[in-house]
Amino acid sequence: MKLDSKYFDKIRVKPSADKKKAAETIPQCDWPDCPRPARHKAPMGRGHEGKFYNYCTEHVQEYNKSYNYFSGMKDDEMQEFQKNARLGERPTWKLGQNATPNASSVRRRGAQMRAGPFGLNGTGKQPGRHPSGRALRSTELKALQTLNLDDSATPEQVKTQYKTLVKRLHPDANGGSRANEDTLKAVIQAYDHLRSSGFC
Repeated sequence: MKLDSKYFDKIRVKPSADKKKAAETIPQCDWPDCPRPARHKAPMGRGHEGKFYNYCTEHVQEYNKSYNYFSGMKDDEMQEFQKNARLGERPTWKLGQNATPNASSVRRRGAQMRAGPFGLNGTGKQPGRHPSGRALRSTELKALQTLNLDDSATPEQVKTQYKTLVKRLHPDANGGSRANEDTLKAVIQAYDHLRSSGFC
């Protein structure tokens, strides 16, 4: 862009009066016996979040060299603070604990309603559970849905259903048509996932 353009002169914006006042009213340095203007802010420290000292360049550099947010804290308090800050002050738990508090409880509640008040449905298997008794993962449930099975399917039923779907969807069974290719890939991936996860 040319600086001597007639358009460039027309689009210049004058600084607002507020900016001029802010530029004129620079506070004095908060360092004892320093008359210089304070152009830099420095945090006051722990317990004074959001509050700042106003320092000149020389004194803000000196303050930054000696600044320690954790001064006065014991080591274990400091480690606890850092851990909480790293996790964003959110509760956490070990892997496998409290992993499916909501989804599994809905399935358990449904099973209890079907079983009646005394749990006498006669099957002995809870829905949403692996035959070994562990809760099914959401990826395993999705894989079962891809195979058109529900969460009560046994490993033998999964194998039988997989073989049936592959025979039905394979291009050789459809005269070389590749119309079902995406569905076939999804079925194969679902079965592979169930095998790798130890379901069957």
